[in-house]
Amino acid sequence: MRYSGAAFLRVTPGPQAHLFGSELYSGDYTVREESNRMGLRLSGPALPAPSGNMISEGVALGAIQVPPDGQPIILFVEHQTSGGYPKPANVVSADFWQLGQLRPRDHVRFERITMEGAVELLREQEEWLLKL
Repeated sequence: MRYSGAAFLRVTPGPQAHLFGSELYSGDYTVREESNRMGLRLSGPALPAPSGNMISEGVALGAIQVPPDGQPIILFVEHQTSGGYPKPANVVSADFWQLGQLRPRDHVRFERITMEGAVELLREQEEWLLKL
């Protein structure tokens, strides 16, 4: 697996996916300078964040949160344990290696896949690793 300065990340629907349209999957995003080990902040087409307050809930590595400005944040290795922003998607664990390679000004695109597809990708990755 080789990284090229751009990432095509596969995602499964998040807990609030029903509140969002397909904008996440049609836009090109750029990693912002404010990114760190807590989260990769992206800039690109703003996602319409639902109005109203959400109750904080647990968050996982790779969750994509959308704050009120509509610019997505991919939660990274030192992310908080809970958050109150809606989460339209989650990066699949088979693509986490790409998250660690992203730097400011790199480009990111998202592709929605099923949970079954995510499990298959992880299985293929584990088989590849066992062959090393």
